Amino acid sequence: MNTKSVLTYLYLLLAASSYAQAYEGPGGIITDDGVSNDYLLSISDLNPDILDENHGLVSVCITISHTWLSDLDIRLISPAGDNLMLTSGNGGDSDAYENTCFTMSVPVHILDGGPPFDGAYRPFTPLGNVNNGQSGNGTWILRILDTYAYADGGQVLSWTLNFGIHAPVAAPFPGSVLPIILLNTDNYTIPNEPKISGSIYVISNESGALNHPDDIPVFEGHMAIEVRGSSSQQFPKKSYSMETQDEEGNDLETSLLGLPEEEDWILYSPYTDKSFLRDAVTYQLGNELGEYAPRAKACELYVNGDYQGIYWLEEKIKRDKERVDIAKLNPVDTLGDELTGGYLLKVDRDDGDVSYFVSQFPGTYSDMQIRIVYEDPEGQDMHPKQKEYISNYFEDFEAALYSDDFTDEALGYRRYVDLKSVIDYFIICELGHNVDAYRLSTFFYKDRNSVDSTLHFGPLWDFNLSYGNVDYCHSQYVDGWAFNDSGGCDNTPLWWARFLEDPYYQDRLKCRYDSLRQTVLSTAHVLGYIDSMANVLDPAAERNYDRWPILSRYIWPNFFIGATYEEEINYMKEWMAGRLEWMDANIPGECLPVSSVDETTSSGITLVPNPAVKSFVIRTTQSELTSADINIISAGGQIVRTIESVIPDTEIDIAALPSGVYIVMINTQRGITVQQKLVILN
Repeated sequence: MNTKSVLTYLYLLLAASSYAQAYEGPGGIITDDGVSNDYLLSISDLNPDILDENHGLVSVCITISHTWLSDLDIRLISPAGDNLMLTSGNGGDSDAYENTCFTMSVPVHILDGGPPFDGAYRPFTPLGNVNNGQSGNGTWILRILDTYAYADGGQVLSWTLNFGIHAPVAAPFPGSVLPIILLNTDNYTIPNEPKISGSIYVISNESGALNHPDDIPVFEGHMAIEVRGSSSQQFPKKSYSMETQDEEGNDLETSLLGLPEEEDWILYSPYTDKSFLRDAVTYQLGNELGEYAPRAKACELYVNGDYQGIYWLEEKIKRDKERVDIAKLNPVDTLGDELTGGYLLKVDRDDGDVSYFVSQFPGTYSDMQIRIVYEDPEGQDMHPKQKEYISNYFEDFEAALYSDDFTDEALGYRRYVDLKSVIDYFIICELGHNVDAYRLSTFFYKDRNSVDSTLHFGPLWDFNLSYGNVDYCHSQYVDGWAFNDSGGCDNTPLWWARFLEDPYYQDRLKCRYDSLRQTVLSTAHVLGYIDSMANVLDPAAERNYDRWPILSRYIWPNFFIGATYEEEINYMKEWMAGRLEWMDANIPGECLPVSSVDETTSSGITLVPNPAVKSFVIRTTQSELTSADINIISAGGQIVRTIESVIPDTEIDIAALPSGVYIVMINTQRGITVQQKLVILN
């Protein structure tokens, strides 16, 4: 018998003297069909039957055989409905829990154990949650879900509940400055798919008072919910995809935590990201750049009464007037302008043959496909003519990008893409040195030609493995380009390297980056946002890490492992400051300063008044100039307004533009381009 087994035996032997009663439940097969397995134990003679600190549940012991332990989510549900997660996502591909006892009287957490877990460990949910003054007589349920269905099997050999004196009890919830979301699925474990029904309650006291789980909700309603994610599903703390519904199960648009009304939501669980902030920082910066990124609100979450820690309520990326604001593409839209827009696409993992089309050009791994996935509408909901149109459009874009004329404004790639969105997307992906960038969760969309005929890149999504939070593909370091490092990891489109071969793209990139470094991407602004959010999250972080004690532990794929929440925040800040410094020194291109453009030219065209407030007009001495197209360009090289066929002396509204120095580019009918500097004082 090894040392660990001896210690476990001694622990159980000593503890047995204080156990008032022990009850053994039945075993059985663990089905592998995505459905929870319940093993029922009826108790009628527990004495005293009230569970509290004087006499309550002190340990739960299990013996289970299964060919892949980390697939199992194992819970105990009391007669009163208290839901305890004993273990989940542990054990990898090993196959046994051998008399594994969960108790609060040892310091070792199940996270620190290893198969066959033949010892005593703390569970994820404190056992004290059931010792709350309710009766222990009734039906107890050991509920096990194989979270990866149709792959392997196993069985419960035995399980035992032990009751005794000096039982643990739960500490009262102290209140939170964060909103609280309560989900109830009648104690059914939420599966990967399909969605199951439940209820949602949102607590957010507008008065500024702390929030408590038993406060009166500001919203309560119905929902359908499932686990979401890919590699993140291996973690015990799950993320969820949720739809708000009416009583009949129909989708119901509603506002949650002040976000615009919709029915599709994400409850994102930062687990491997111990700062909780990598996604949130990214989306905040994306929105500040003027591009849509999902809005997110921090909260604390309970699922079936079991505290889950810090989560982010996020907008699911989809076509919607408050999200990706493009035309809705219906199956009947197969002709004319209606056919040309309403496409939301992504480079990502696909869901089968009808869910994607294939790029005609290779990526970094020429023997693999670049698959373009239909996101909204999904492939099964699209007409064949719609698939043909958007795949042909995309093929034309790539053909122009890889052609000899790719730098030509009329013949090259620029007629197919919105360059500002390409540049902004590139800057944020590179800022994060995101190992998943460009090859996964890379969204882009196209509206109808009557609105905008170009592809827009974005929204940003899934940055938990960014900002130094990864230990592979060089992405843990502040130097190097993500499009290269991501391409070394997996098959990545070569679009980004090709863009950078265009001097025009380089110069626009340089101008945009330099401008952002003075505002949104200034080091002070970025680090200030992190500090402000960390201060808000700090009290909840302590509760989160009591529930999920992963500080000082390696959680795949951490590069840095901090002992405290403060250390995790400081690491992220230092990393981001270092990354910005590296990008400062390595962003290619040259940016023509606004000051180098003459105040006036000999073209006979002037801007009046200049400086301007709210509006200006174009004055000309050229009698043949009857109209012109104009672009108003910011100091960073961004086109902020385009107006066609402007007649001289016509008032041009600039009330929406902030104060600053701009370039007005005037394109005459004769093909002459004139640049004038305009100072706006709004």
